[in-house]
Amino acid sequence: MSRSIPLHPEHGVNPTITQCFLCGGDKNEIAMLGARYKEKAPMHMCIDKEPCDQCKKYMDMGVLLICVKDNSDEENPYRTGHIAVIKLEAAKNIFDNIGDNRAAFIEESAWNMLNLPKGNVDNTK
Repeated sequence: MSRSIPLHPEHGVNPTITQCFLCGGDKNEIAMLGARYKEKAPMHMCIDKEPCDQCKKYMDMGVLLICVKDNSDEENPYRTGHIAVIKLEAAKNIFDNIGDNRAAFIEESAWNMLNLPKGNVDNTK
């Protein structure tokens, strides 16, 4: 099997820096999209739903909560930048549908009702 990248006629290997689907941060990886991406690739792009290393660490500690704007697109919600980590037991007490999920998007109005902190906070301690 060939591992070559079919080159884009204008943009060559057509590179992009990959982003985390959960937090939107850079994953410190470069994807060579080549001709698979029809246009010029943006500088930063989410290409899969694999979490970044930092989100994986948070998910190992508890449940990662990511605040999103109310009524934003469910497939790609607008992230506000507020992140918190809570223990799995606490998440199961607060949310009736969390199951064993280790990450969840929460609309900003619910975030505020729960009085969760603004910014990037680790609440597992």
